[in-house]
Amino acid sequence: MQVIHFTPGTLDPENFRRHGTVAHMPLASGNGEFEVSCLYVAPGGSVAVEPKRHPQLLLVVNGKAKTLFLSPSMLLEPSAGVGMLLAAGERCQISSSTGAMLLNLEAAQLEADACGISSPQRVMGQQWPSFESN
Repeated sequence: MQVIHFTPGTLDPENFRRHGTVAHMPLASGNGEFEVSCLYVAPGGSVAVEPKRHPQLLLVVNGKAKTLFLSPSMLLEPSAGVGMLLAAGERCQISSSTGAMLLNLEAAQLEADACGISSPQRVMGQQWPSFESN
């Protein structure tokens, strides 16, 4: 067993000290078929998520992030417990006024399961659990 730690202070500290607003750290790899990484956006920071050859799933695990998509133009404000599945070639800009931690999963074949897709009927009135870290 290997323990993987991805709190903000452990994410590529040299790169974080240089740039100060965003840190990225690969967490696991499936020989190019599956990649998992972590993205930390510090309070006031922003980062462009560049288009990839494969779909990528961005999961907000802590904090809140503004996510701007240009084509079509749309602004989402996902918080912990919400994710976005980007199609191959899709890009966005992520920023956060409070700070956010996201997991990024990238795979050659990646599709949303119907039971996880957000709809007004499914999520209306839902209360997020209050964790100490949130």
